[in-house]
Amino acid sequence: MSASKKPVSTPLHLLQQLSGSLLEHLESACSQALADAEKLLAKLEKQRGKAQEKLHKSRLKLQDAAAAGKAKAQAKAKSAVGELETLLDSLKDRQSQTRLYIVQLKRDAQESLKLAQGVGKVREAAAKALTSRAAKPAPATAAKAPARKAGAKPAAAKSAAAKPAARTAAAKAPAKPAAKTAAVKAPAKPAAKPVAAKPAAKTAAAKAAVAK
Repeated sequence: MSASKKPVSTPLHLLQQLSGSLLEHLESACSQALADAEKLLAKLEKQRGKAQEKLHKSRLKLQDAAAAGKAKAQAKAKSAVGELETLLDSLKDRQSQTRLYIVQLKRDAQESLKLAQGVGKVREAAAKALTSRAAKPAPATAAKAPARKAGAKPAAAKSAAAKPAARTAAAKAPAKPAAKTAAVKAPAKPAAKPVAAKPAAKTAAAKAAVAK
C-alpha cells in the first residue's frame, strides 16, 4: 500500500493526503466495526439455536427418566436442562447487547462521517490550491521571454555604442604620424648655423682690409 502512495512534495500535498487518508480510514473503520458486530450477532444466533435444540432433547430425556423412574438419569437430565437454560439466557443477553451496540454503532458512524465533512472540505480546498498553483507557472514562463528580449536590446545597444567608440579611436590613431613628422622636421634646425657663420666671415674680411 505504501508503494502506491504519491510522494509528498509540499505541505499542501501533505494536507490533501492526510485529509483523504483520514476519511478513507474512518469510513473503513466504521464499515469494518459494523460488519464485525453483525457477524457476532449471527454467531450468537446460531449458538442460541443449537442450545435450544439441546435443551429440547434434554427435556425429553428428563421426561423419559421420570416416566421410567430412573433417579440417576432423571438427575442427570435435569442438570443438563438447567445448564442449557442458563446458556440460553446468557446468549439472549449477549444478543440484546449486540443489537444495542449495532444501533449505537450506526448512529456514531453517521455522526462521525457528518463531522468528517469538514475534513472533506479541507481536502477539496487543498486540491483547488494545488490546481491553481499548477496553472500559474505557464504565464510566468511566458512573461520571462519578453524580459529576456528586453535584456538583449541593451546588449545590442552597448555593441552599437561600442562601434562609434571604436571608430573615434581609429580616427584618433592617425594623429601619431604627425608626431613622427614633427620629429623628422626637427633636424632642419642645424641649417641656421651657416647663417650665424656669415658674421664671422665678414669680421675676417674686415681684419684683412685693415692689415693692408
